[in-house]
Amino acid sequence: MLRLALSAFLLLLAGCSSPGAFFGALDGPPFSAQPSDPQRATVYIYRPQNQWSDEELEAPGLFLNNELIGSLPSNGYFAMSFEPGSYQLQMRRPLLGSFWTFFAGGTMDFTLISGFALEARAGEVYYLRYDETHTVPKFQHNAGEGAGPLNLVGKELGSREIPATRQVQEPVSFAASGREIRQPGFFERIGL
Repeated sequence: MLRLALSAFLLLLAGCSSPGAFFGALDGPPFSAQPSDPQRATVYIYRPQNQWSDEELEAPGLFLNNELIGSLPSNGYFAMSFEPGSYQLQMRRPLLGSFWTFFAGGTMDFTLISGFALEARAGEVYYLRYDETHTVPKFQHNAGEGAGPLNLVGKELGSREIPATRQVQEPVSFAASGREIRQPGFFERIGL
């Protein structure tokens, strides 16, 4: 009976959120810098590998303007391109396979780990570091620009740490509205 209950619980977890590093290391390609664009901001959000994040059953989710972008497991990174503007980034802890965002912003918003308002400027490169166990020294990030484990770090620290990480998903681009700019698929490019 216990085995059946545990199996049902694991299926529930697999259905809504992403498994953490406990179930296996991230196998995406190693870090690769994105080409710079003078009209857009390049944003990297990365998570250094450590014992805490390696033992997670469910990886925390990255939200942009209250929409799930993906989960950030141990040793992972996201590459994003933003039009200049203001963006609200949040990290949320899944609970029983879901991020429970219908409580977002209310008194029962118990999955929010940290939030960050990014003012993206054209041509700039930003490194956001997510680490629940090691606080970044103040001289290595902009004081006041971070919340809990999510911090904007300087280019020196970000460019030194991020090469050890692996890609979580393909790079994405966002408009000033916070909506993803969908790249045309193969059939759209050939006119079908």
